[in-house]
Amino acid sequence: MDSVRNTNSFDDKMHTSKRSDSTDRERLLVDEEDAHWSGKKSVRSGPGRWLNIIFVVVIAVVSCLVGIFIGHNQGDSDKACTRRITQHSPVVSHVGLNYHKQQFNGSLLKENIFRQDASPEVDAAWESLGANYRSIRVPAEEAEKSGLAPDQVKINEKYGGGYPANVEGFHHLHCLNLLRQSLYYNYDYYHDLGKGAFTNNDYVVRRHVTHCLDIIRQQLMCTVDVGVLGQVWVHPDHPEPFVDFNTEHKCRNFEEIRDWAQRNQLPETVPNDFLQPPKIGDRVYEEIP
Repeated sequence: MDSVRNTNSFDDKMHTSKRSDSTDRERLLVDEEDAHWSGKKSVRSGPGRWLNIIFVVVIAVVSCLVGIFIGHNQGDSDKACTRRITQHSPVVSHVGLNYHKQQFNGSLLKENIFRQDASPEVDAAWESLGANYRSIRVPAEEAEKSGLAPDQVKINEKYGGGYPANVEGFHHLHCLNLLRQSLYYNYDYYHDLGKGAFTNNDYVVRRHVTHCLDIIRQQLMCTVDVGVLGQVWVHPDHPEPFVDFNTEHKCRNFEEIRDWAQRNQLPETVPNDFLQPPKIGDRVYEEIP
């Protein structure tokens, strides 16, 4: 019986061993097949992966080049605009002109400091804009292309030479400020204060005011704004249209220009011989032009 039992046990072991060997062979075949196909996939995916990488790099480079091109064109556009509509001046060469979008405050009823009645605080606000900046020095080499004639007033060579000149935009602000001071409800305040333009007699003050009025008229006509003013509805109970003065504009870099003009003002007091006397042949007007 023990012999039979041992024989059966041996047969069972042999049967189990055969099944195990068969299973191992099947697994080996499956593993080899997987490895075979995995290798094929790896070989096939290698070039594809590199093509994807190259494609991404090309797109990145092209995007950078397009950005540089657009930025370069924008800079060129600003320069072209400046050359086309602006008289050359040291501001262009030393500061440069660029443009940005800006929303105008066109409120009719809400006042800011520039609209308030005469006071020291209001005067300080207008002064801060550069309304009374002194002249700058235009170097001799920039004079002609800046529109200055050879016989215009020059600074004595021993003080550096060049031409004394005012940045026109700040003269326009000076003129606008004088119109504000001359409003019927401000006039007495400044007349009694007796400073600036109001140190002169009434005849000269009137001529000064009308000069400023006409300068601003010409400037507005020269650079006529072709934007449009839409309308909005007001008064919900009984709606009616009203012009919307709060419009968006393309503006120049005023703050940078103002800072430069402020830093480059000629001294407040200068020697008596600071200006070079006119030479023979220089044009001297019989009266104020």
